[in-house]
Amino acid sequence: MRHIVFILVTGHMCFLTSVLADDKSAAETELSKLKREYADVLALEGTAKGEILAIAKILRANPKIAVDQTAASSEYCFNSGLGTMVHFTTQPESTPEDIVYEFDVSGLIAAGLDPARLQPLPERGRMTPGVWYFLPKGQQDPHHAHAMANPTIAIAVNVK
Repeated sequence: MRHIVFILVTGHMCFLTSVLADDKSAAETELSKLKREYADVLALEGTAKGEILAIAKILRANPKIAVDQTAASSEYCFNSGLGTMVHFTTQPESTPEDIVYEFDVSGLIAAGLDPARLQPLPERGRMTPGVWYFLPKGQQDPHHAHAMANPTIAIAVNVK
């Protein structure tokens, strides 16, 4: 009888040791994955770290303002509302449009802005950083791959 109890206890210990080892291995794998995915964020310090954490808090409070436009333009869109958006490229090495700001320009047109004085918004990757562009209402926005409901102005920034 003692042999049977010993065998059962030993078997359970081996089983538990195996389960715990698998849990530890899974946890280490998950930690490695997190470090790899968030390496750019974890490397930040000072103001840059504070800024990305402030943005993360805004997105956590309202995740719907994060718009995935990667299929259309290789960009993520931060749609903060009232026709105000900022696009961040996922491929800064391949475009001068690292950041693109877009604004509903209806109010400015009503206040006297003449959009004819602005260049038309070109295809994605063809914006000159620092130049304002105009996209009429109903025309396809290359950063969204759909028509915009309002007239829009846009400016690109190359941060490299």
